Amino acid sequence: MKARAKYQTWIRIRKLLIFLVISVILLIVTLLPINLYLRVLSGFLSLPFIYIAFLLSYSVYQFATFGGNYQSKIHDLIVARVIWDGEGKILDIGTGSGSLIIKLAKTFPNSVLTGIDYWGENWEYSKAQCQQNAEIEGVNERIHFLKASASELPFNDDEFDIVVSCLTFHEVKDRRDKTEVIKEALRVLKPGGVFVFLDLFMDENIFGDEKELINNIKKHGISDLNSSKLAEEIKLPKLLLGKKVLGNAMIFDGRK
Repeated sequence: MKARAKYQTWIRIRKLLIFLVISVILLIVTLLPINLYLRVLSGFLSLPFIYIAFLLSYSVYQFATFGGNYQSKIHDLIVARVIWDGEGKILDIGTGSGSLIIKLAKTFPNSVLTGIDYWGENWEYSKAQCQQNAEIEGVNERIHFLKASASELPFNDDEFDIVVSCLTFHEVKDRRDKTEVIKEALRVLKPGGVFVFLDLFMDENIFGDEKELINNIKKHGISDLNSSKLAEEIKLPKLLLGKKVLGNAMIFDGRK
């Protein structure tokens, strides 16, 4: 029987389990024969943990292939934005477990691809998992996976024909100004090359004012820039539209 590729969602199961365990412990305390005040306090404290555990569980289900499969649907949306003849080099920033870059490899069979990620202990996928998934999908000979930070890409200027990224820029910890991370992604894109970036660009706490962000990107040698809300491009479940999930998600695509 042929092995199946294993793609992780963006939600960390470890984080989900922590909130779930805390919720259960606090609920158990409310049932113990102890001071009524402590029982009420424990029940009150359990509410935010229960809510977060529920939201994370729901998100895992909706993003996963056994549920709503929205991770794959979002990646399909990004791939559809890549208008290109398919001859050249693609860079995927924040490869995760390889879902997006493998879709690109299958869509553009004459391309050569590079996927970078930091793959730290904080995440539940790895470079080895990407390589295994690429081998299972039959595209491993055209994809090179490399551990690197999105804030300092180990590539020359104007090296790639296509640069894509999905929900990665806001996670970069070694650059406070996330605009600099976007500019670094554009640095390695060839003149005339296409980019497609999806992130929480409407979150002012992370990216600042949306209009100012767009103006700053345009100043970086961009000849064409389009922006749209993810919720306008794909129908999402209401709970995924919360500000803590994808409510602030936007797609930037265009040409250098």
